[in-house]
Amino acid sequence: MMERQTMDIKTKSKTLSLISLACTALLFGCGSDGKDGEDGPNGEIGLSVGQANELVTTITTAAITDGAIIVEFRVENANGVGITDFDTYPGIDTLGMGIAKLMPQSGKGYKTPQWVNYMNKMVAPVTANIPAGYEDKAGEQIQPTIETNCKQDCVEKVSAGLYRYTFAFNLNDATAMGDLDLTYDDSLTHRITMEMRADGDTNKLVNSHFDFLPASGEQVSGLDTRTVEFLENSCLRCHSDDYDHAWAPKLIMHGTKRYAIENCQMCHTSYAGDPETGAPIDMGYMVHQIHRAKYLMVGYRGSVHDYSKVTFPADMYDCRACHQEGDNRPADAFNFKHHRALACGSCHSDSTDPATIKADMHTKYQPDHSCGTCHADQGDEGAGHHVTDAIAKDNARSSYKAALVPGSVSLEAGLLTFSVAVNDTSLTTAAMSPNADKRINYSNIYFGFGNDIDFTSGKQNYKLHELTPTSGSDGIYTYSQATSLTPDMMQAATAVITTHLCVDRDTLTAVDCGTGSDEANNPAVLPGELVAFNLNGDSSIMARRVVISNETCANCHDDKYLGKFGTKMKHDGNYTNFEGECQMCHNPTYKSNQTAQDHIDFKVRIHAHHANKRTKQQGDDATKVVSFPEHYGNCAVCHDKGQLTLSDLATVPATLTVDTQGNETEYSPIAATCVSCHGEKGSLLAHIKSNGGAASDPRGTYTAGSETCATCHSEGKALGVDAVHPVKW
Repeated sequence: MMERQTMDIKTKSKTLSLISLACTALLFGCGSDGKDGEDGPNGEIGLSVGQANELVTTITTAAITDGAIIVEFRVENANGVGITDFDTYPGIDTLGMGIAKLMPQSGKGYKTPQWVNYMNKMVAPVTANIPAGYEDKAGEQIQPTIETNCKQDCVEKVSAGLYRYTFAFNLNDATAMGDLDLTYDDSLTHRITMEMRADGDTNKLVNSHFDFLPASGEQVSGLDTRTVEFLENSCLRCHSDDYDHAWAPKLIMHGTKRYAIENCQMCHTSYAGDPETGAPIDMGYMVHQIHRAKYLMVGYRGSVHDYSKVTFPADMYDCRACHQEGDNRPADAFNFKHHRALACGSCHSDSTDPATIKADMHTKYQPDHSCGTCHADQGDEGAGHHVTDAIAKDNARSSYKAALVPGSVSLEAGLLTFSVAVNDTSLTTAAMSPNADKRINYSNIYFGFGNDIDFTSGKQNYKLHELTPTSGSDGIYTYSQATSLTPDMMQAATAVITTHLCVDRDTLTAVDCGTGSDEANNPAVLPGELVAFNLNGDSSIMARRVVISNETCANCHDDKYLGKFGTKMKHDGNYTNFEGECQMCHNPTYKSNQTAQDHIDFKVRIHAHHANKRTKQQGDDATKVVSFPEHYGNCAVCHDKGQLTLSDLATVPATLTVDTQGNETEYSPIAATCVSCHGEKGSLLAHIKSNGGAASDPRGTYTAGSETCATCHSEGKALGVDAVHPVKW
């Protein structure tokens, strides 16, 4: 076979040589004109829409001439390769274009400019869709819109990846609507928006915008727009962007076409409303009311959107929960602090009428506040007083620290002796003991014994603000207190201190409780450092495994354990370190009379709580639910990469439960976690038992360490928890 292949190659080579010689002879025989042939046109480089896994569009220029709007934009794949057939590809199922101008607002003090859409329609209520009790509120409302009927008929290809869209709508044809000023002014900032999708695929869905000055055609800076929030920095701190998932809650609206705040602003304007309920659909009013669980409106084809069960996990009074300022934030993020009737009225008034809101605000606040509190000049704080409560608490949190002194704990004759280190950088002298510091209204040290067995060896706490130290100076204070605990001297344990400091909104500092000129309703809650120790004074003690971080919890809960208006975390903010303090009580053996999904064990409670799998969510009221704004199967919402290894569980005891008949049962550690979300399905329980775990088995069945789930389901494995769940790191 090898010889034959060699012969074929040689024969082929000889044949080609003969052909070459023959051609050369022909050329010499016929003569030559001495000229090279002209190059043919270059082939088009790019991809079809159908070949791209995702699409990226960028509006590059926009121009308005005699009312005609012409926009050029690029369409590429994620790697920047141009799309060659956007104008003809049959799978373009969505293409909408909008245009609006940014109008200055008049009145006392600076008011943020508002978008006015050039395309609007007057919408009458559908009688059959009016919710009960809203009959007197229903009526015609203006609703802005975008151009969606032209699609590719309005698109012209300029070159590979570059296209031109000419609006079918002409600004000169704008329909008069109420008292809206729809005249064209080329000195005002204008915004072009685009929404585009191909093949019904959200990976090929794009929302784009372009803010420009028509007089020059130049794109304007962020300060000349009306963008006070970025989707990524604000909304997606809590909400999901898993737009592909069939049932996960996500911020993508109107037929899964719109998600960008800049595009939403074009229709959710200050003058837009819902005809069936009379509710404003103004962006500020609507979002505030939704998060307050006070919003109801009727959408497309009579669909009722009732947000009365929304649970907001942060301090409603701290605008910074959504309005983020600082690096990588919108240039005009500060503008949320300026007065606007609907935005302010969404919290401060029951009316949606600007005149009534004004009267309500004046009645409530004029006697005690100057006009400048709300009607501030541009650049002044205005509604900045809303965040002083939170800023004062942040200042206290960053300056005050209290923690156990490692190696100071001993147990003898029923007395637990320990020392606490207190430091406050806001003071010029050494910090006082908690009982002597009049700024403190609560200080609690919590001890949990048995780090490797989830604190099942016992717990002990002392209220330091009520105790006089046995000795101490220069910020180090020693205590000796009675305890009934008798743990192993060598056993690893953890201690943590939570402190409450009274703060003042005028000075933004901690103050003696009851003396502040504008003291916050609730104190600042300061989570302390988790300190590992044992009673033998060893310095190499390992802390409990950390599988959750305070920072990820703060993405939604914002470290606001006690809100200004009563919003508060469980236990009134007295236990606040989610990484290891909560587990001291919420351990596998505490409250052993509960079913698997209602158990108090932290790994069960948190999963079941956020997934709405508990029969009792808030206290004893089973009707109260948690409106978790993410896909609860996305472990990365709460867990950092590397925290899902299922390691360090060999010594953790079973979670002690009862079944629906009240029989005493138990679940092995990983099994308890799985069941907290998936429920007690027969197939799941059988799978757990066949792999060394316990699942609703009689007490005493499980042998610590016999559970083998991590073999297949550890993070990074082919069937790891991060692979079988929709985890988005």
